[in-house]
Amino acid sequence: MSLSIRRLNHITINAPSGEEQKVRDFYGKILGLKEVELPRSLTAVYEIVWFELLDYLLHVEFTHHFVKPQTCIENGVLLPGRHFAIEIKGIKGVRRDLESNNIEILEAVEIPDRDRFYCVDPFGNVLELIEFHKDQLP
Repeated sequence: MSLSIRRLNHITINAPSGEEQKVRDFYGKILGLKEVELPRSLTAVYEIVWFELLDYLLHVEFTHHFVKPQTCIENGVLLPGRHFAIEIKGIKGVRRDLESNNIEILEAVEIPDRDRFYCVDPFGNVLELIEFHKDQLP
């Protein structure tokens, strides 16, 4: 069998039940993602919020059995664990904005062709932000 993959459709992360407003504040207000209206067939079954993320979706699913994702340091290097990454423009300004909103920032190992860092949402989910240097765009 061989999959005929068309594109990435969505990424799902978790948050504790009852924290919908914190999710909307972080992903909607701070990061500026647009919330997507859900079909009633889903809202009848799930506690979930969707956001547009380019041509795919970010699903935030709420659970009473939430377990905070773990990051760790090994040999002095951050291992961010489960995370997703997005390429952005204006990374230095974005970092300043996140810091001014008291968002936790984690340093990433340097890669010569890009600037990058991690930020952590209110529930421990890690997001990597990347900006390629102009002469190194993929």
